Amino acid sequence: MSFQLYSTETPKIKDIHLSTISTNYVDKTYSLMIGVDENNTIQYVKTINNKKNKVKIYQNKLLKNNLPLVKAAGVELVTLRCEKFDPSKGCPITIRYPINILVMAFKSFKAEIKKDSNGEWGLYRGTQKFTKMKLIARKVLGLLIGVDRIEVS
Repeated sequence: MSFQLYSTETPKIKDIHLSTISTNYVDKTYSLMIGVDENNTIQYVKTINNKKNKVKIYQNKLLKNNLPLVKAAGVELVTLRCEKFDPSKGCPITIRYPINILVMAFKSFKAEIKKDSNGEWGLYRGTQKFTKMKLIARKVLGLLIGVDRIEVS
């Protein structure tokens, strides 16, 4: 007769901050994070609305979908999609945003969630690591109609 022992310990997950998302239109900010386990592999992507302290966690299987990062007036302003996701290596991502919500015109830019040579996770555009994304509003007659561009630093 053999017995199998099961561990009742839950794996330790550590949140790693990737980027703060802000805009020049409202004073609300969002945080983009990943949760990694003790093997430094990604378990989820997490977004936090810092004004409302509203947290959303997206498990790995959802990362191929468009994840809403920023919403305003019920409209998804910025979405993130992970392409060819590998929990131990990260993934190329597409960040999509509307340039004109009146005609539903969108732009996107490419970035990457990856580890550096020390095994530290980060958000990269080319070789540049960035921790801030600022949405620059596109307005007509003072009304927000979209995002003109996203500045990273």
